[in-house]
Parts: sequence; structure tokens; C-alpha cells
Amino acid sequence: MSKRDVVIVGAGVVGLSVALALSERFENSLNITLVAEFFPSDDKFNIKYCSPKAGAHFRPFPSTSESDRFACKLTRITQNYFKKLVKDDTFPIKFVKGVEYIEDASSAYLEVKEGYSEEIENFRVLPEESLPAGANFGVSYSTWVLNAPLYLKVLQTKLEERGITFLRKKLDSLKDINNLFDRRPIIVNCSGNGLQYNGGIDPTCFPIRGQTILIRPPENLDLDSTVTYQSKDGQWTFHIERPHGGGVIVGGTKQVGDTLASPRQEDTDALIQRASVLFPHLMKKDDKNEPYFDIIKVNVGFRPARKGGLNVSVEKADQNHVIHAYGAGGMGFELSYGIGHTVSNFMDDIISEEN
Repeated sequence: MSKRDVVIVGAGVVGLSVALALSERFENSLNITLVAEFFPSDDKFNIKYCSPKAGAHFRPFPSTSESDRFACKLTRITQNYFKKLVKDDTFPIKFVKGVEYIEDASSAYLEVKEGYSEEIENFRVLPEESLPAGANFGVSYSTWVLNAPLYLKVLQTKLEERGITFLRKKLDSLKDINNLFDRRPIIVNCSGNGLQYNGGIDPTCFPIRGQTILIRPPENLDLDSTVTYQSKDGQWTFHIERPHGGGVIVGGTKQVGDTLASPRQEDTDALIQRASVLFPHLMKKDDKNEPYFDIIKVNVGFRPARKGGLNVSVEKADQNHVIHAYGAGGMGFELSYGIGHTVSNFMDDIISEEN
């Protein structure tokens, strides 16, 4: 029996994770090609390639909508898979203590609503006396952090070892894929902003600009936690270790619709000011004993968000089955293997229907 051709569009963390999940589920029954303009192995990352710029870590949240509940389910699938991956030292994943402080917590947080604590080890609400000034709520829990650019490179290597083909090509539409194959493949659309079958992108998608700094922490600092602080003015300040010597990401901004590709100095200055108050332990001392952040790089990326949340669905476009998996926003890593698992279920249905 000949292998079924499958083309995954996009080589961000979602596309790579879908390729991994499909190769595990279907082993030798699929001929998988990953088509993208950018890859983890690139010497320099294009501003359009968001995944390598990520922190990344998992921060659970209470579910207040159906899309939240769906995302919650996918984050748990990913978390459980990472517990297996972390046993392989080549994957730069680390399980640490997660801490979150909120200045103006909603009732969903205060009441620990559905989706917040389920399947989260060591989850506990922090006593009021332990909270920093200004915060009215805090929690701690076990979570993971990872080194995004290195993790993506490891994934690409693992996929190549599994026989998956990587093809560099900029697509103007999903239907252009048909020109690359003798028979129409099953298409998995992991293009971030939702490239459409006949061209253009999903009009409900929009960018969320993120600006962070990558720093060298003080030597011998025990990086055993990731901390997020939500201010009442909407600012988010966080630090995330990049394991395997990748430094620490300190962030950040969440600027909806902002498309400035270069670092904005006022954003950097504001971030340094906030982080110096919240995370002084990450600062080094200069010759005059003055604290400073040892900045390696200022990162800018555009999280591919979508009104209504993540789109994981199936459509029949002309003669192609298309599985959509895009619009993850800033949660690509948290949702990644969960999306792959869901796409694998859809793939099973499509192949069964064809047979």
C-alpha cells in the first residue's frame, strides 16, 4: 500500500509538533513534507518567524469561554508529553516552580475557576502576607520552561531522522501545494496567520507584538522558578530561563495590532524599570557596584492571534482535505503537542474515510 502524501505548511512550533505527532501515530503510512519559508536551522531568524523568539513557559489560567476550555485541554496534553521528553537530555526542557502575582485579579482567578488548577501539580494559592506590594492574588505550581530556538532545532533534527522532508518555499495559497505533488495531498495548515486555500490570510487573524530582552544572569544563580507579574494597568512582567545555557528571557509587551519590527527603546526602558524592581536577583553588579541587566539581545516577535481563538478544524477545499491548526497567539508552545494530538485524530478520520 502506497503512503498517503501529507503536507504541513509552516515550521513554527505548531507545524513541527504536528509533524512529530503524525510521525508517531502513523509511523510509516504517511509521506510527510513540511513546507515553509523559514526553518529552525536558519542562521538568522526572520522577523516573520515568531517561534524562536518565544520564552517559553506554561502559565495555567481559569477558563471563561469554550475556546479557553479547549486550550486548557491542549495545554495538559502538551505538559504530559513534555514530562516524557524531559527524560531525553537533548531536549532543552526543564520543570520548575511557577509563580504568578496579580494586582487586580478577576473573580475567575480569585475563585480558582475551572481550568486553572486541574492536572497542575503542587498548585496552591499563596497567603496574602507573602504577596509583593500591590498584588491581591498569587499562586505557585509546577510547570515547565524551555529554550525555544534550541528546542525547535532539536525537533527539526528528530523529524529529519524520522524521514520527514523539509522544503523551503514561500506559498501564496494553500492550493499551490498541488503543483508539487502528482496527487493531491492532505494539507495541514500551520501557517500561524491562516494562509487560505485561494490566497490571502484569515481576516480574523491579527498580530500581538512582543518585545523582550535576553539576559545573562549572575553566575551561580539557582534558576529554579519562572515568575509572572500582572499589573493592574495591563502590563505583564516575567522571567523565563532558557535551559542548556540559553540565558533568561525577561519580558515583555503584549501590543495588539502593533507591527513595528525593530525594538522600541521606550519599551526596553519600561521593561528594565519594571524588572529591576520585581527581579533584582537577575541583575549583575558593575565596577561601581551598580546593578544592571547584562543584555544579550532585544527580541521582537509577532504572536499570530485570531479572534475567537485557535482554529483547529477540517474543511474540504476543492479536492483537498485541509486540516487547519493556526491562530495560537502567544500560546504556541503550550498548545503545541496538544494541537498535534488533535490533528492526528482528524487525520485518522480522513484516512478512514478515504479507505
